[in-house]
Amino acid sequence: MAYVVKMPKLGLEMKSGELSAWLVSEGDEVTEGEPIAEIESEKTTAEIDAKEDGVLRRVVLAEGESTAPGGALAIVAGADEDISGLESDAGVGEGGSEPAATDDSVADSGAAEATETAAATGDASSVAKQRPSGSDGPSGNGEVRASPRAKRLADDLGVDLTTVEGSGPQGAITESDVEAAAESETPAATGDSGADADTADKRVFAPPSARRLARELGVDIGAVEGTGQNGRITESDVRAAGGASAAATDSAAAAGSEATDATAASEPVETERPLSGMRRTIADRLGESYREAVHVTVDRRADAEELLAAANAADDALGVDVSITDVLLLALSASLDEHPEFNATFEDGVHRLHEEHNVCIAVDIDEGLIAPVVRDVASLSLAELAETRAEVTQRALSGDFTMDDLSGGTFTVSNLGVLGVESFDPVINPPQVAILGVNTIRREAVPTDDGDVAVRRVISFSLSFDHRIVDGADAARMLGTLVEHVENPWSLVIAAGGR
Repeated sequence: MAYVVKMPKLGLEMKSGELSAWLVSEGDEVTEGEPIAEIESEKTTAEIDAKEDGVLRRVVLAEGESTAPGGALAIVAGADEDISGLESDAGVGEGGSEPAATDDSVADSGAAEATETAAATGDASSVAKQRPSGSDGPSGNGEVRASPRAKRLADDLGVDLTTVEGSGPQGAITESDVEAAAESETPAATGDSGADADTADKRVFAPPSARRLARELGVDIGAVEGTGQNGRITESDVRAAGGASAAATDSAAAAGSEATDATAASEPVETERPLSGMRRTIADRLGESYREAVHVTVDRRADAEELLAAANAADDALGVDVSITDVLLLALSASLDEHPEFNATFEDGVHRLHEEHNVCIAVDIDEGLIAPVVRDVASLSLAELAETRAEVTQRALSGDFTMDDLSGGTFTVSNLGVLGVESFDPVINPPQVAILGVNTIRREAVPTDDGDVAVRRVISFSLSFDHRIVDGADAARMLGTLVEHVENPWSLVIAAGGR
């Protein structure tokens, strides 16, 4: 059955999604359940799978272009199936106009039609009225159908888009087309032409962020071996390839070190790193959070000896890997029970207290910081909690997470203690009203009840909260309750271990 592939709604806050890469080409067969495209939105990348077997008959949205949730991306149908009705629904083909886009491709189309009209009537003024602003620059790159990223890349590389043959939908020029054009204009200094041909024929699956990094590091993206899902190239793969290339040229660099030092002294090097779609979303969300919420952070230390002992005992007794993070989540959940105003969200002027403790765990990945959710912590046994927390973390690190993993959180924990951080001011993850920062464990000299001094392991916490919603005294009490549970975790561990 023929259908229109549409941009999915990836979270409540999503306003648009970017088509990062087509994993199949127009005219290729697709298989139900297999990924056909990769998109970027809401601090993550996601795949779109084929709903049914068929052929990718028509690509509507080019790589690098964006559309709102529900916007048409492509049409999948049988090889001989009539798709004229679907083309009309998608706003393309004989029955409709080009779909709305975030760049000037629609305006370019209108300018082309106006040019034809002017040629027939002799009225040149209509062309001037219809031409989009910025289209008559020196490169002429505004008068061709190309994705915004392709246009920017062409300007960076000095490629004239009017000389480039597009391989995208309706002949649109993609970033890959621009890269190929730039490479064809630059003679290779060394290397085997046969190997170059093999690389050129290889279809490269890589998100725009990895392609940009490859250009910055001077890495041939076509020669990189991808370790991501379905062989896709990640930023880590590019960095590894860049490191290998650097190692291969160490001897040459050493031979010319004197000249290099002189050049470096006189010519400072600057590098520009445009934000990826995920990084831009993170910047927008955290900027909005800091502008809207009234951030206040309170700090407190706790004795960590019993916390560590309880985690070790549970790890030995339950037959699963239990970490101090898992015991900390038990202590946090118990604290949220006593202070439910912190297990909450604030949207549209409503402070909504949530019954389930859906705790987000901040995880650092190549593209930025994401926070997968451990759902309903209070209902899980300690073994289930440890396994669930490990699973969502691993999915985040491997890139196999979904938007379901990132949605519905009611409170966030960010642990920079593993990096040796002693104190920080975590930024609230909107629309939540609070976030707990976990700092490093260190040894300190602590006075004992008998007047002596003992060396104890101590952990500290930084609780950021939205002062519009809760007061400082509330936060102090919440943090005090957490410290009590951290210093006396045994009843929580025994109860959760028996669930």
